[in-house]
Amino acid sequence: MGKLKNIEPSKLSIFSRISNKFRKLYRMKLYQKILGISIVSLLSSIIILTFLTIYYRNEYFFIVALAGILPVSLILTVIFMRSYKNSALRKAFLIGMPIVLFMSFIFELIGTNQFIILYLSYAILIYLVAVNLFLHIFRYDLNLVIVLFLLITGLYLKRMHAAGSSIIMTISLFLLAAFLILIALRSFKIKDNRFLSIVMFSCSIILAFQFIAMVWKIQHWPGAGLLLYISMPVFIIATLIILLTLPGSNFIEWTREQKKILLRGLLIPWLFIIYILGSTMLIPPYDEFKPFFFLRDQDKKVHFNMKDYEIENRNGLE
Repeated sequence: MGKLKNIEPSKLSIFSRISNKFRKLYRMKLYQKILGISIVSLLSSIIILTFLTIYYRNEYFFIVALAGILPVSLILTVIFMRSYKNSALRKAFLIGMPIVLFMSFIFELIGTNQFIILYLSYAILIYLVAVNLFLHIFRYDLNLVIVLFLLITGLYLKRMHAAGSSIIMTISLFLLAAFLILIALRSFKIKDNRFLSIVMFSCSIILAFQFIAMVWKIQHWPGAGLLLYISMPVFIIATLIILLTLPGSNFIEWTREQKKILLRGLLIPWLFIIYILGSTMLIPPYDEFKPFFFLRDQDKKVHFNMKDYEIENRNGLE
């Protein structure tokens, strides 16, 4: 006891927090421990099969890892997370999405020749997105941000001409539109901030219409051009209105929850649409997919290892 008295309160609190976390892990029920060990084993086996694919140059290992093991890992993870309600672990799954996405950007910039590693990072990102959607299914504003990661994954897979990329993009865009409509309906419950209620309702409908227009354009369905011609001017006008009216709405004195609703439910998807439209319409194209143009080497040329053929000069002919 004499040694504990000499420990500073801050160090003692950190020590107690760590010990409490280990105690919670120890107090888990038997089936939760079995689920946790099974999930770790399955995810580890996916990584091992990926490296076996690279070593033996046999894509069968990777197909087994993604088509067979990953869905089982997803189901077990959802069951485990729903039964073992740990806020720190849930935050770790949320933070894992931007980390995995950033690592995939690094792999892309490095220009690795092992596309299997890129596909693995995108598969893990889809796994994290699916888990977070099930965990936060009734938090529409947070789900909106989560589905944006799924849309970014679909955009990158589309640029890599991967199978199923259009399906991922279509599903994510429809989910975004659905969550935005739900946010618009829930905006009527905001009683103490009329400006936020009106802005969230009108802008959520505009964003949902914009995402539906993008689905029509991606799938090349009839009427896609008309939807885009209608949605773009409305989106630009709404952007100008927000920029002009938000400073006078006494935004600084809003509650923390109201600011969080505005950030997750409106500003993040709004800025994402601005980026897509800006990179698509304002930046000159040079390849088949413009929103992520900065990841491509613009000076890259294709050579066919052919030498220039010179025609001999005969009888004074040139």
